[in-house]
Amino acid sequence: MFFAYFDESGDTGMTKSPTATFTLSCVLIHDREWLSALDQTIAFRRYLRDKFHIAPRSELKADWLVHNKGDIRKSGLSYPARLAAYRAAMRFQRKAKVFRAFSVLVAKTRITKLPADVREIAWRYAVQRLERFGTSMKDNLHVVPDEGHGDFIKKKIRLMRRFSQVPSAFGGPTLGRSAENIVEDSSDRRSRESFFIQLADLNAYAAYRKVFPGATFGEDMWDELGSSRVLDVNSLRGGPPGIVVWPT
Repeated sequence: MFFAYFDESGDTGMTKSPTATFTLSCVLIHDREWLSALDQTIAFRRYLRDKFHIAPRSELKADWLVHNKGDIRKSGLSYPARLAAYRAAMRFQRKAKVFRAFSVLVAKTRITKLPADVREIAWRYAVQRLERFGTSMKDNLHVVPDEGHGDFIKKKIRLMRRFSQVPSAFGGPTLGRSAENIVEDSSDRRSRESFFIQLADLNAYAAYRKVFPGATFGEDMWDELGSSRVLDVNSLRGGPPGIVVWPT
């Protein structure tokens, strides 16, 4: 079974929102590799302590690394040093060989048909990709999201476990793709208490900047994930590797 850890970047608001996007990012770990993933992550967090003075118990959040906030501010790092720590975390996921990652980005400014439920759209695409991933791997999945949307996510998974139609990539009628391989209700976690949700948080912002590069935070950060990216999630739709962008 795969554990699917989720976190997000941006917000779901459509009016007076400070962000133009909402990004949902997933880090997948198989249960056989879970302990290895934990041990390697602990070792990596000790590396961040020794190299960047970021304590292992400090929460590693993209917003804090980029804008020098929260626990990261205590480390007294320059912006280039904070980006170096960020990049190290992305490379770590590739080198560890126990993580798989993908993201779903909703570009709110491109939505022309209103009202639109941004959260529902993002999670619908995410669950569809989880179902396809699990089917291709012949295995089940369990969703572990950051706290905050627990009841919504549980209801969404319960619904899509029974009823889920997806458009055919080659035209024609929609296809039934019920997410029967996603087992149990989702299990919320506080990001401060989960190294893996913290990695998902970093990935979510990096995915956003892959699609919408910043002046000093470029699109290449997402590419540091390399072979850990799940390329099948958008192999037919196209776009940045491992990122589902809607609307295209």
